[in-house]
Amino acid sequence: MFSWQHIVWLIISFALVVFFLVSYRKKRPPFQKVLNYCLIVCYLSEFIKVFSVLEMVPSADGSMIYPYLPQNHLPLHLCSIQILLITYVRFTENKKMRDSLLAFMYPGCLMGALSALAMPSIFSTTISVNQAFTHPMAYQFFLYHTMLIILGFIIAWSGEIKWTWNDYFRCLIIIAVMGFVSLYVNSMFASPTYLNGELQHVDFWVNFLFTYQNPLGIRITTIQGWYVYLLILCAAVAILTFICYFPLVRKNRGN
Repeated sequence: MFSWQHIVWLIISFALVVFFLVSYRKKRPPFQKVLNYCLIVCYLSEFIKVFSVLEMVPSADGSMIYPYLPQNHLPLHLCSIQILLITYVRFTENKKMRDSLLAFMYPGCLMGALSALAMPSIFSTTISVNQAFTHPMAYQFFLYHTMLIILGFIIAWSGEIKWTWNDYFRCLIIIAVMGFVSLYVNSMFASPTYLNGELQHVDFWVNFLFTYQNPLGIRITTIQGWYVYLLILCAAVAILTFICYFPLVRKNRGN
């Protein structure tokens, strides 16, 4: 984290965010058109990711080789879930559901993508730092999350939603439900080892929504430590979401 390659990518991402936001403020394209462009980036990004990380894995007897997508690349992270949400809000005619999802997407796109760029897990799970400008996954990761930040700002500026504190609390409820479900999903995709029916250890696990392990690499060795981490994670989400909502709700009340 914060190697020179990482810093260069942050500068590139910042420049792209500024460029596209300034262009948006000048041209004010329809929100549906913005979503169209975002969908192009989403689908292209996912296509690049899948075909960049597919592995050819032999069968148990070695007679066949199958393509395999590592489980940690499934689109179940907060940022990758946005692909499904952007698709839904682009084509749905259910305005109430659309507005609720946009209110949830706003802090998810903005703060979620900012956190991902600040702590790029890709360098510890997929590629090395030395591949930051030679591997397609680096471009996929940084450009996709840059797009999410741009979309987050545009959702806030577009006037599509009349921001209220009810949106804030609904957003927290959605995140809490997703976090709880991630406990099931992370366990489902883990690879435990048993001996005589007793769980010995876990050889591999995923970490969707970071509910199993912190992204900073701080070791958690007890259930009490994990509870503390979970409380800190919940507090951080609530505070960051509040920071996103406060200026918008205040502005809406002042109008």
